[in-house]
Amino acid sequence: MIAYPCQICETKINRPTSDSSCGKLNKHASICLWKQAEDKKKSNLASCGIRGTGDINSKEVKILMFAQLCAVWCAKAARPFSALADPSHWAILHPTVDKNLPCRRTVSRDIHMLYSAIQQSYCSVLKAHTGAMYLGVDVWQSPNGFDILGVVIYRLELHETGNIDTAATLEAMPLDFICLS
Repeated sequence: MIAYPCQICETKINRPTSDSSCGKLNKHASICLWKQAEDKKKSNLASCGIRGTGDINSKEVKILMFAQLCAVWCAKAARPFSALADPSHWAILHPTVDKNLPCRRTVSRDIHMLYSAIQQSYCSVLKAHTGAMYLGVDVWQSPNGFDILGVVIYRLELHETGNIDTAATLEAMPLDFICLS
């Protein structure tokens, strides 16, 4: 008999010397009580102290967060959505990341959802603003050959510093990007 210790719970699993299969080890690994208790403890966000989440699996949240980061990367870096499907891009990624990489349609939809969500916030900020606002317009050509018109509102935001002086910053809020024909 050979006794192998479980690397999780340190229980000894016995195997006859004549048996070369690892069936007992695999069986123990699947039913290991310590492992099951650990998985149950870390399986949802509520167990981590995040309230109002219900039974959301933290692994699913990581995948959703990754998809959102891909959308932000494409939007901020002005990358086409097809850059995520480029084989040279896939070659530098870890296989786990590769498996969870969203398709270009998903990234496009996510960017649209982020833009729609932030639009409501922009409207409320602009309605509450008192003072002058300036419209900025710029046209440029993207690396993939599209002519794009960008419309931006600039506004002077005053910040109270506690004494008589006030600090002012010029904030830019992009309104729209239009592809010209």
